[in-house]
Amino acid sequence: MAHLSPSAIFSPSVARQQLAAAKDWNYVDSWLSAKFNGKNPPSFERNNDTLKALLALAALNDSADEERDLMARVEAKALQDLLAKEEGDPHSELVNSLEDSLTREGQTSLEALATSSVALNQPLPSIERLGRSTLDLQVALYDLDQASERISILEAYLNRELASINTLIKDLQGDSYQPPADLTKQTIDYQRRAKALSSKLPELKDRVASLSAGARTKITIQDVKMEEEKFKALMATVKGLEAQVKSYHGLPQDTDLARLELESLRIELRDLTLQRDSMFEGLVERESPTKTRS
Repeated sequence: MAHLSPSAIFSPSVARQQLAAAKDWNYVDSWLSAKFNGKNPPSFERNNDTLKALLALAALNDSADEERDLMARVEAKALQDLLAKEEGDPHSELVNSLEDSLTREGQTSLEALATSSVALNQPLPSIERLGRSTLDLQVALYDLDQASERISILEAYLNRELASINTLIKDLQGDSYQPPADLTKQTIDYQRRAKALSSKLPELKDRVASLSAGARTKITIQDVKMEEEKFKALMATVKGLEAQVKSYHGLPQDTDLARLELESLRIELRDLTLQRDSMFEGLVERESPTKTRS
């Protein structure tokens, strides 16, 4: 128990914690020794935070090693199966001889065909299926490009909106939108006014009710008809006055000039009347039969 602190001797819980930490450090030290050729962390780094980080790193490393070993075993098994299949294939010698007999261009074409088949997931390729898969891949690539452009446009729009929102936030946090210094005083003043108005509200309601009751009168159909007759009489009077005003249309605005104009019009009317009478008398004398003398 040399690795235990003096406080752990008198506290079982502290002793258990220190034993667990010592066990973890032993695991970490062995893992570091295996990975870094016996190198251990310095003594000043041996604390709980470093222990937690190294334990997490060791766990991740072990899981990665297990996955890598599993993949290696799977690949080795697949290679063994392929080799066994090639050994049992009667056409393997023919295939090998054909590969050896290919020209450089043929080998390049064969490798390109094999690479395309693997990339397009076509284990038994044909020209038609490879072409169709290539076209599908081009269409998917075009769709992805279009989606990427739309996302870029949306991202730019969101960035502009974010910038405007940040500007708005800065404006709202500025001095223009800050409450006045005497806000508390104004609030107290408003509250005092509200209380004063609230105390006067019943009195005002009573006054409004009394005024409404005093002004309330009963209106009958006869009253409406009488008012309508009065209105019609007033309309007739207005029309008569308008006719009289129209008769004076064209006269000067000065009263004396208007009187002179009216007098001249009267003289002219008198002359026209005399002329009409004389013309009528002449017409009567001309049309009446001449009396013969006996």
